Amino acid sequence: MTPEPSDALIIKLASIAAHAAELIAADHQTEKAPVGLTTLKNERRRTAEAILVLLADSEVRDYLVELKRLDLVMFKR
Repeated sequence: MTPEPSDALIIKLASIAAHAAELIAADHQTEKAPVGLTTLKNERRRTAEAILVLLADSEVRDYLVELKRLDLVMFKR
């Protein structure tokens, strides 16, 4: 039986997914005006930091640990 996530947890997990997609998107800057390399690096750093903050959330961590215990997800820690 899989654990039931709260609405808040689902939103946090969706935010992680959205930030991850943004971080790895090849065309991340296509809709924006040209910017320098430093700006791009800073945006990627801020996106990575947002992911780390969300992953550090106790509700997210506890849920991922429970999914791992049930062998529903695999991740290195």
